Amino acid sequence: MKIYTAACPYPLGKAFVSILDTEVEKSGESTESGIVVTFCDDNYDPEKGGWHPVEVRISPDGTIEYVTDLAYVGTSPCAELAKEIDFNFSLGLFQHFGREHPLEEGRDLFTLWQTNFVAYYEMGIYLVLVTTDADLELGQKDPEVTRKGVVPSADDSSKGS
Repeated sequence: MKIYTAACPYPLGKAFVSILDTEVEKSGESTESGIVVTFCDDNYDPEKGGWHPVEVRISPDGTIEYVTDLAYVGTSPCAELAKEIDFNFSLGLFQHFGREHPLEEGRDLFTLWQTNFVAYYEMGIYLVLVTTDADLELGQKDPEVTRKGVVPSADDSSKGS
């Protein structure tokens, strides 16, 4: 699957698109039903902080439908992940802290967010999970994630690190 950038109302940086293309390709998942790529810091904690999880939904034709940055809301032990920033291109909405805005109002923030995301990815911060829509519907997905998209071999004893 190649990311179809022309359909996105915001400029997509080459590095961001390359990360998505690479992660989808490395996953070996079928792209027939659409894909969700999740990037997470396994050390992210509501008390200690860390890098926010990010979810990107890509349609079967390669269009990015949304980019969501999640953050813990509340205090332990009741903290839960919620949308902090959501660029929903398919609905034409930008959401920040639960408030909806016209998509155009999020353009500058998306540019900044995208730059930061690429830097964090290049630092090896994220574990990456690629899930198909079919997996999500069935609730079937091996939760194994890989750091920066490097899939450990079957004999790798450092799996998940």
